[in-house]
Amino acid sequence: MTMSPLEDACTAWQSDRDGGSSTIRGAARRLTRTTHYFDAPFIRNFETDADEVTVGRATSLLQALATADRRDSTNWGHALGINSNWVGRGIKAGPQDPEILRSLGVGTLTMALWGMSFDRSVTKSFGERFVFELIGEFPAIPAWIESGIKAEEQELITGGVYNVMALIEESQTTTIVRLEFVSIVPLALE
Repeated sequence: MTMSPLEDACTAWQSDRDGGSSTIRGAARRLTRTTHYFDAPFIRNFETDADEVTVGRATSLLQALATADRRDSTNWGHALGINSNWVGRGIKAGPQDPEILRSLGVGTLTMALWGMSFDRSVTKSFGERFVFELIGEFPAIPAWIESGIKAEEQELITGGVYNVMALIEESQTTTIVRLEFVSIVPLALE
C-alpha cells in the first residue's frame, strides 16, 4: 500500500530528529525564505542539504498546515483523546542562548515548521534551557495519527509566526517562552 504524501512526510518527520524533522524543518525554511531564530552551521546545513524528497515532504506539511484546524491546546487534546491543556517544545542550552534571547526580545518568532508535544517529559527530553509553550488557537497536524508511529510522543507538527507573549525565568537554567500564533508562513513564490 502506498503512503499519502502527508503520511510519508509525518513518518519521515518522526523517524529521527537529525535525519527527519530537522532536515524537513530546514527545507521548510528554504521554501518559505524564513530565517531561523538563531544562526549556526548545523542549521544552515539542514537548509542547504535538503534533497528533492525532503523538499517535497516539507511542501506537503506546509500545505496541510495552511488548511489545518485551529484549536487551543485544551481543544486539541479533547479532539485527540488526550487529557492535556498544554503543548510545548524544549531545547537544550548551548552557545546560541544569547542570540535566542535577543531574537525573542524582538517580540515575534517565526518557525515555518516545528514539533510540539502534549507530554512535558517528552518536551524536557529535548532540553530545558528554553521551553516554548503555545497559548491560544493554532493550526497543527497530529503527527502520530498521520504516521501511525510514536503515539507515546503525542507530537503535533505546527508552525507560523508567533507573538512572544511572555518570557518567564522559571529558574536560573530555564526560560519559559509563551507564544501566541499569528499566521501561517506561506510558501515563497519562485
